[in-house]
Amino acid sequence: MKEEINNMKSKKCPICGVGTLKKEVGTETFNYKGVTTTVQNYIIYKCHGCDEPIVDNTTLKESGRILKDFKRKVDGLLTTQEIKSIRKRLNLSQEEMAEILGGGLKSFARYETGQVCQSRGMDNLLRILDSYPFTINVIQKNEAKKLALHMQKKVISLEELKCFKKYRTKTKEFSTQMGGVAYGT
Repeated sequence: MKEEINNMKSKKCPICGVGTLKKEVGTETFNYKGVTTTVQNYIIYKCHGCDEPIVDNTTLKESGRILKDFKRKVDGLLTTQEIKSIRKRLNLSQEEMAEILGGGLKSFARYETGQVCQSRGMDNLLRILDSYPFTINVIQKNEAKKLALHMQKKVISLEELKCFKKYRTKTKEFSTQMGGVAYGT
C-alpha cells in the first residue's frame, strides 16, 4: 500500500480499482474533547470513482505530530517543545535525560519528536525537574551521598548546584527543606 500511495499521481485507486486519484491540498479540522484544531496544507489523493480520500504519507506523519501536541495541550500535558526546553535548561543530552528518568533513550527521544505521548506521571516528573532542578539528585541513585550531605542544609548555593549538574538559571539559591514531603516505593 505504501508503494501505491507514493505513486498515486498516475495510479488507479487502490480501494475500488476503477477510479483515478487526484491530488488535493486543503485544510483538515480535527476535534478532541470538544476542542478543535486545523491542519494546513493537508494533502490527500481523492478517487473520483469511489470518492475515497487517501492521506499522503508525509502529511500523515507531520499531522500526526501536530495532533499529538494538540492532544497534549488539551490534556494539560507538556508539548514536545516544552519537553525539549526543560532538557536543555537542565543542560542534559537526550541520553543523559533518559538515563536519569528511566525508560530508555528511544522513549525520551520519542517524547521530544512527538512520536509518543508521555504519561501523566512522566509529565509531572518533568515539571518538578523544571521547577526544582536540584531534585535531579533525588532521582540519581549514584548521587545519593551528595544529596544526603546537602539535605542537612536549608539552602544550597548555585555553585553547589552546578557541581551536581550544569543548570542555567538566574536564581541564586534553592531551598531543600523537605517538610511534609514523603517518599514511597
